[in-house]
Amino acid sequence: MSRSDAMNPESTPSICLIGSSCRAAAQSAARARCTRILAWDDFLDADLLAIAQARSLADFPEASPEDLADLQGLPLVLCGGMENQPDFVQRRIDQGMRCGVTGDSLRQLRAIASWQRWAFESRIGWPATIENLSDPSTHPSLDSDHSQRWLLKPLARAGGVHIRAFESDSIEPTPGSQSANQWYLQQYVPGVSIGVSYCTDRVLGNPNAQTPDGTQPDGTRIVGIARSIQAEELDAPLPWIYRGSLAPYSVSPSVHASLERFAKIVAQETGIRGLWQADFQIDPQGQLWLLEINPRWSASMELHETLQGFSWMNEHLRIVLAESKTPADALYSVPSPGLPGPGQVAKGILYAPHAMHLSASEIDRLWRSRWHGTLRELETADFCIADIPQSDPLGVDFSEGMPIATLLVAGGKNADLPEEIRQARSSVLGWLKRI
Repeated sequence: MSRSDAMNPESTPSICLIGSSCRAAAQSAARARCTRILAWDDFLDADLLAIAQARSLADFPEASPEDLADLQGLPLVLCGGMENQPDFVQRRIDQGMRCGVTGDSLRQLRAIASWQRWAFESRIGWPATIENLSDPSTHPSLDSDHSQRWLLKPLARAGGVHIRAFESDSIEPTPGSQSANQWYLQQYVPGVSIGVSYCTDRVLGNPNAQTPDGTQPDGTRIVGIARSIQAEELDAPLPWIYRGSLAPYSVSPSVHASLERFAKIVAQETGIRGLWQADFQIDPQGQLWLLEINPRWSASMELHETLQGFSWMNEHLRIVLAESKTPADALYSVPSPGLPGPGQVAKGILYAPHAMHLSASEIDRLWRSRWHGTLRELETADFCIADIPQSDPLGVDFSEGMPIATLLVAGGKNADLPEEIRQARSSVLGWLKRI
């Protein structure tokens, strides 16, 4: 079978996406020429439903033999929050789905002890951390040094929603969250937060492993680096909630070398394959600190794909399926990079500044500015909108602080993209007030 035949959409296998927000991954799958995109998602946004056969994550068929048989052999791509569900993921693998991680490797990749060890082995910083919160004697003294801030973080949450400043010796989890032993305290490191996306293309422990075209795998590489939008750049309901990202972000040669060294150590110890991500902090002195690892499709991946004109989803699926028994004529091809994109791209989350009711006409106004997931849209429009809620004749209610949509902008290397995001936010809120 020729390489050009492998790119025929009719030979492209289906894909299964699962997590709290699958829209970006689904658009990437469409760019990778997937013709059957299945998704189980918490939000079921309109632009996800436009390109995927999507159902509620709560409705995933745990026991239906008919449904599970339809999923056997499919590549499984993890989206938001699924890195914290190792048992669920392992059941999918046991049922025949293909994934770049296992339940055991997820537990290892999400363990504080692993993060601390890998930071030490990579010669990068690891913030002071306290895991045993059941014993108040281990808590830091709030009176000893007010310059040293501590954060209370959950072990199994995503998006920074539940992170808060540690201000009391009493650990009282928020309603509906986790018990005290599922939280940890970590010293706050000031500076710039970055998300680093990686791709691991090595079948570890098998020196004879080859990719489908007969070439030798080339290990772990950095896909791209994105900077998190900071609190002073964009309003949000909580201090450490995810506001959005800007890419690309340049780091010093020494930091870049540390990021590469870290990734190789993680890949060698865990056997992770395909795409994954890690969060770091760069302090004012330029020191790199590890924060956490997210073995899933990351929020900034669509920015890297847009900038590079390259389907990293395509690459991820090629890697995952190349290590399976999938027939050669069903393997994904690796496209050549497309036209170079703009100098920078960014995404920002529009949160409801107060309780809001969006009418069907207001949601339709959002839809008319939707992002289809192509580069040229961002080059020609002031901004595009994604993660748009489904329209309803009676409208949709949003509580204060709930995410309404995602705003995407692009510009030259010297563009002030956070300002463009703020202007887009003002424009959209203006639409919602006027209609």
